[in-house]
Amino acid sequence: MERARIGPGRPPKELVGRLDDHVVAVADALFVEKGYGATSIASIAARARVGKQTLYRRFPDKAALFREVIRRRIGAMALGQAGIVDTPDPLAELRKLGLGALDMVRDPEFLRLYRVIIAEAEPFPELACAASDNWGASFGDRCIEAVKQAQAMGLCRPGSPELLAQSFLWGLIGDVLLKGLTNSAGPGCRAADENRLATIWSIFFESVAPTEIERARL
Repeated sequence: MERARIGPGRPPKELVGRLDDHVVAVADALFVEKGYGATSIASIAARARVGKQTLYRRFPDKAALFREVIRRRIGAMALGQAGIVDTPDPLAELRKLGLGALDMVRDPEFLRLYRVIIAEAEPFPELACAASDNWGASFGDRCIEAVKQAQAMGLCRPGSPELLAQSFLWGLIGDVLLKGLTNSAGPGCRAADENRLATIWSIFFESVAPTEIERARL
C-alpha cells in the first residue's frame, strides 16, 4: 500500500480517506508484530509519519483504533462470502455460510490477529468484545437469521435460533480453529473441508429436522 506523505496537522480534505486507510494499515501491522499492549499510539504515529493529534482526531484511543483494525479485517474476510448465496432455501444458505466460516478460520492472517486478541484478552477485555461483535455481524448473525427463516418455513424444528446456529457453526469450525491457533492443523484443502461440512451437516440436519408431529402443527 502506498504511504500517504502527510506531516503533522490537519490533512487536506481530499486525503482524509487515504490517511485513515494508511493509519489503520500501519496499526494493523504493528498490533500483529508487537502485540496490542506493546504498541503505543506514539509508535503508530511515528511509523505512519503522522502527528499524534492527527491520529487522535480520527481515533480517540488505542482501543478504538484496534476495533477499526478488527472491523476491517473480518469485514474483508467476510466480503467474499457476502454474495455467495443466491437461493430462497435458508438451509442452503446456512451450508454456504459454514463453508465460508471454514475458509476464514484457515486464513493465516485471521489466525495471527486472533492470537493477538487471545494474548491480550485479560488486560484488555474490550478487544475480545470487538472481535466478538464483528464476528457476529459477519457470520454468526447471518447463521441465526438463516435458522429463523428455516423455522418459519417448517424446515427446522422449534428452538432457540441462536443455540441451533451456534451448535452448527462451532461444531463445524471449533476444532479447525483450535488447531490453527496452536499450529497443529494439517494442510487444509477444499475437498477435506467439504467432507467435514457434509458430515457435520448430516448430524446437524438430522437433529433439527422437524418430527412428523411438529410438521403437522406447522
